[in-house]
Amino acid sequence: MKALLEKVVGKLVDAKAEGDVIYSGGRSLKLSSQKGSIAEYKVTGSRILGVRAIKDGRVGIAFSEALDEGSLGLMVQHALTNAENSEENPYERLLEISGTVRDELTYSETEVSIEEKTRRAITLETAVRAADSRVSAVPYNSFSENDYESAYLNTRGRHTVFADKSYSITTSAVMESGSAKSSYHDYDVAHTFGELQWEKVIRTSLEHAANLLTESPLPTGKYAVVFSPDCLHSLLGCFSNFTSAKAAADKLNPWAEKLGETVSSTELTLADEPQHSGAFRRSLFDAEGVEQKRLVLIQDGVLTNLYHNSVTARKLSKRTTGHASRGATSSLSVAGTHLVLTGKNPKLLPPRYLEVIQMDGLFSGANRVTGNFSVAVKGYLWVNGERTQTVGKCTLSGNLLRLLATAEVSGPALEASTDRSFFSVPLVFHDLSIAGV
Repeated sequence: MKALLEKVVGKLVDAKAEGDVIYSGGRSLKLSSQKGSIAEYKVTGSRILGVRAIKDGRVGIAFSEALDEGSLGLMVQHALTNAENSEENPYERLLEISGTVRDELTYSETEVSIEEKTRRAITLETAVRAADSRVSAVPYNSFSENDYESAYLNTRGRHTVFADKSYSITTSAVMESGSAKSSYHDYDVAHTFGELQWEKVIRTSLEHAANLLTESPLPTGKYAVVFSPDCLHSLLGCFSNFTSAKAAADKLNPWAEKLGETVSSTELTLADEPQHSGAFRRSLFDAEGVEQKRLVLIQDGVLTNLYHNSVTARKLSKRTTGHASRGATSSLSVAGTHLVLTGKNPKLLPPRYLEVIQMDGLFSGANRVTGNFSVAVKGYLWVNGERTQTVGKCTLSGNLLRLLATAEVSGPALEASTDRSFFSVPLVFHDLSIAGV
């Protein structure tokens, strides 16, 4: 693969341009079932090259799924033409780094036949249906197996290689009882077939779907709220612009001028940890080939850093933090890796709080500049340590800034999101508005 990348880089050099090329490829198998048999059996593969040409202070990108000599030449020419027709961009230049970094993981596992994979995929539907007579449908059920590889090379000689394999399973349960109807889904990811938690996704989908059959709204008012790790991850992800230097440069980040100021409870510290020990997959380098290290975004409530790539760093007179993001078909952006939210001074849970396990319509109900959000929620009301009500048909409204300011730590141990890219101590958020009955 490196020889192919070198051909593209050579064409850039011949055109007296600098730039880089990204290769991404993958193979996947997906199985899903309906009515006890396989309804979808899909094997796919893809490979694509994307080039970024930088010449005379202008930048152009192009990509190709064909990798023959003629297509590669045409791709580079398109990138150069796009650069000629673009506006001047003095900030987008290659970094002065070279050398090779490889991150290719393989996993020891016993070969599993396609017959066994098919049998287990079918159980994601049949086991849910058989477990409870109230199950009327299992709309989402699938087994996926994915191999992925990528490589990067630029005209300064920086070369990175990544390879990984993953498995995922999903199932769901739609239940009906009288006029009541509910649904819930769960999933799991693993690096080997044997690590997949088949029973867990079936059990969780059934448990919450059954409970949600009895959901009822809360009285309208203010409540203490605890979010599941997945829901808290989604909420913070909805406002990812708050920690993005690209959003700051584009005037879309309300924290752009708040570095060094308190933006959350002083009991909270938020860090990006590319090699976090509990993460599903470590991250060694970004899309510009910069090796990644732990980055503290918020320290004891004070905003200390934003995510930077080389362009945002030059624009804002900073240094790249190693969080460049770019695919073969896209332009340069920024992205985090694994968020870790830690805290101190844990307090007891309040006697009454709402545990949120599901949110619907979050992104459509959020203002990413003001931090305001409004989202339909489902979950459980806890009173004096007991689950007293399954909650639904409610809308939770709040503001991210106030939410972070009122956060209280309620325990020391980190809890992980299902995809293992987010970790947080248990937190309670006070005085959030619930519109119910």
